[in-house]
Amino acid sequence: MTDEEYDSLLADHGDAVPPRDRLRLHDCQLAALDSLLRVMREDGISREVRVVSIISSASGKTKIDIELTDAVDPRSAAALCHEISFWRVEQKFEDIAKGEHDDGD
Repeated sequence: MTDEEYDSLLADHGDAVPPRDRLRLHDCQLAALDSLLRVMREDGISREVRVVSIISSASGKTKIDIELTDAVDPRSAAALCHEISFWRVEQKFEDIAKGEHDDGD
């Protein structure tokens, strides 16, 4: 990710963007990150969950670390729903990266 791309994310999403050193994405995943942060804000999810890092390996395996805000009891059904939802988001990020690798074969 270039400085320009990171600065653009910051301009659009402010402190919802994880620190630069906590983002390792394939270029093809940047639009997905932008979309994820936008949807989280529009749907109010950002009041309950913060994305603290997204790390994608060379093979496309992606790990999204989230942190629940004080608005959500970590033992609640809502917390479990967020965990499941972000597991699915990880899968989508992996699909995007694997699609890029498949196209390059």
